[in-house]
Amino acid sequence: MTTRTGAPPTHVITVPSTRSRPGEHPLTELVGGRLRLPWIASAVNPNYGPDDHDFHADWFAPALPSSRTPIHALILEDTWTTGARVQSLAYALKVAGAATVATIVLGRHVDPNYAPARRLLDAIAEPVFDTTRCAAEAD
Repeated sequence: MTTRTGAPPTHVITVPSTRSRPGEHPLTELVGGRLRLPWIASAVNPNYGPDDHDFHADWFAPALPSSRTPIHALILEDTWTTGARVQSLAYALKVAGAATVATIVLGRHVDPNYAPARRLLDAIAEPVFDTTRCAAEAD
């Protein structure tokens, strides 16, 4: 992130769930304090449902803490399908005053009917690993 944004992250946020699930987001719970960064909370606009795959400038309302130094937000996303939620959250963070925003995506859905994705799927069609052989065994 530092190479691209010019600064290390100072705060972290996960893309909030749009499924109205109670409690902490599972990714927030999993990461916890391991990054040693303060978390940013965000409200979700209930006008957009979990099946919405479009950018919405008002989908999220992050609560940036008051800070004398610039806030460099790191978004953690557990799944990337269209990018609409990440882009909506990144936009909201910038509007709220974040100096920079970067995203790390941990998973991606691949549409096999999308031509560039099809090339990727074809390239990895043959198994790279032999699951019947221990990687520590000598040939």
